[in-house]
Amino acid sequence: MSPTHRLLRLLSCSLLVIFPTASCSRGPKTKLEPVDEIVRKSGVAAPAEPIKRDIPQIRERGTLTVLAPYNSTTYFVYRGEPLGYEYELLREFAASRGLGLKMVVVTDPKSLLPLLNAGEGDIAAARLVPTPESEAQAAFTRALYQTEPALVQQADAPEAASEVVEKALAPGPAAPSPEVDLPARLITNPAQLAGKRVDLPERSPYQRTLIELADEISGDIHVVELGQVQDETLAQKIARGEVEFTVMQSNLAELKEAEFSNLKVRPVLGRKHGVAWAVRKNSPELLAELNAWIEEEQNAGLFRTLYKKYFVDMRGYIERATSDYLTSSTGKLCPYDDLLKRHAAGIGWDWRLLASQMYQESRFKPDARSWAGAAGLLQLMPATARQVGVRDPYDPEDNVRGATAYIKWLTNFWDERILDENERLKFILASYNTGAGHVEDAQRLTNKYGGDPLVWADVSYWLLQKSTQKYSTDEVVKFGFCRGLEPVNYVDHILRRYGHYKEHVLAARTGRKSRARRARA
Repeated sequence: MSPTHRLLRLLSCSLLVIFPTASCSRGPKTKLEPVDEIVRKSGVAAPAEPIKRDIPQIRERGTLTVLAPYNSTTYFVYRGEPLGYEYELLREFAASRGLGLKMVVVTDPKSLLPLLNAGEGDIAAARLVPTPESEAQAAFTRALYQTEPALVQQADAPEAASEVVEKALAPGPAAPSPEVDLPARLITNPAQLAGKRVDLPERSPYQRTLIELADEISGDIHVVELGQVQDETLAQKIARGEVEFTVMQSNLAELKEAEFSNLKVRPVLGRKHGVAWAVRKNSPELLAELNAWIEEEQNAGLFRTLYKKYFVDMRGYIERATSDYLTSSTGKLCPYDDLLKRHAAGIGWDWRLLASQMYQESRFKPDARSWAGAAGLLQLMPATARQVGVRDPYDPEDNVRGATAYIKWLTNFWDERILDENERLKFILASYNTGAGHVEDAQRLTNKYGGDPLVWADVSYWLLQKSTQKYSTDEVVKFGFCRGLEPVNYVDHILRRYGHYKEHVLAARTGRKSRARRARA
């Protein structure tokens, strides 16, 4: 390289401080491993003995692991946010014990308790109703709520259902025509089920209910288990006319009746019972802590608040159920999925990571504006927007283009400073939130007072200290006071949410192999 070219290259690198769109390094390296699907085990055999792990071991690990399915009340992602009645309760319990929460999705109901006993999780949450069979395998907590078994049946033809669910009831191109005709009259008395077929999810606790009912009415009820089909799917099949009857928890059934207005939920077929969480029988301390917390929070009102949110607020439920962004059903996060995929590729990021950042910044609202003047989907500050050439920060395309240009500059800034790419990502995110200068200040404090300036766990501690007079005025600090809690939480929340997105949303696939797969499909 000639002296002239070398001088020009040095000058272009120096301009990075002023013009973040310029680049002089070898480019972005932050390419996290995409997770295209959850490994779901099926037909898992119960271990000879449950693994030994209780609260002391869980605390030592720092994470509470929960086994759960995707469904409309236990755990799901809606408009980018992990939600669910049981999920929110478990999150609060874990936080009250100073623990992180990890969700592991299980799609095979037969495998839930065997996986629990094998140590794949610490708690099983799946709208569980204790039965003699399940109580032989696991211990159950106090009831989260009370419900009862109710018959779900079709009252009117699918075209009578509300317009908001028309898409859900429309048969697919390969869907068979329903074999079940609309019944001549509704079942209003349990005795009328004699001689009828009732379809249930696999391992439904209501199989026993129907057997006991058949004995009472002196008539056979033909019970058919439909493999891994869940209650929500069965309700949809009944609304379509593909299945005639099922039995499910009455509070869930009422939600489905509100969604599919051609359904009827009646009669009640049994006594009230509790819905609980399961733990291993050799985890008595965890069971005791869960029971104590449940009793305390039920008296304090948390359970009533969340129950109303998920089981009583019919409008909110229908909004979620019919949304294109109920991610576990549609695979979509937000209206900007394609925009995110296109621009994330330019910075070497998994698009779901950029989506998690966008949710943190604006909740996917393009007109969002912060108290400090940050604007748009990725909340660009006015000065940053000018530097990256953004003319209209409220225009999604312009905002995301400019934000990813800024992320690219931050990637280049930290590229040679932090060699470990997973650590580097945390420094990039923190810098996006609070500025690279504050993060460098925290590095200098780490170097001065002890710790590794290349490890986010150490640096984040000193970033927090920059909110104090003592350390914000330290002689090594160049950028002064910083509300350190905000960037530290920012990094944590984005990466935790990204973990949920990897579970719920497929990564974009490119290249010859993926095209071949699509061709074979």
